[in-house]
Amino acid sequence: MTDVVKIVVERQYAPNPIDYERFVSLVESTGERVVFTEHGVPVSVLLPAGTVARLEHWARADYAALMSPEGEEEEAKEPKWDVGRLRIEPLARPREYGPYTRYVRPDGRRVSFASRSGIVVAVQLTSDEADWLENRAMHKRQTYMDPKQAAAFEEFLARQPPVGEQ
Repeated sequence: MTDVVKIVVERQYAPNPIDYERFVSLVESTGERVVFTEHGVPVSVLLPAGTVARLEHWARADYAALMSPEGEEEEAKEPKWDVGRLRIEPLARPREYGPYTRYVRPDGRRVSFASRSGIVVAVQLTSDEADWLENRAMHKRQTYMDPKQAAAFEEFLARQPPVGEQ
């Protein structure tokens, strides 16, 4: 597993707004995350869009298992996000930051940054959601075997002598 590099930025409010152009460019060019903090406490994380896609894929790998027989989602199993200091942002006109456009997603918590060519390059999540996604994705990925791998593993186990025999 590769080392994770975190670029930590202390978030300040007026008169120093966040320089999203610089940070999104940094995420796009390095592939590393940027963690925004307030008084040393992580508040949100700016991640490469590809990383978020991979994490969401594995974190939701067993999404069908979260559904009840009637197809309704079981609320108790899905996390509830507390946006805390981030505050829910209203859906507003997209804002431009240099070569990037910032879009607030419908839930008001997630933010996507797209390049002028329309490619999503970075996603900003609350730090709690980013942690949840990473932990869930790690555990789901570790338990996943594709059908060929599962069949080969079953065959391997079948060839093993019973426990205690040589």
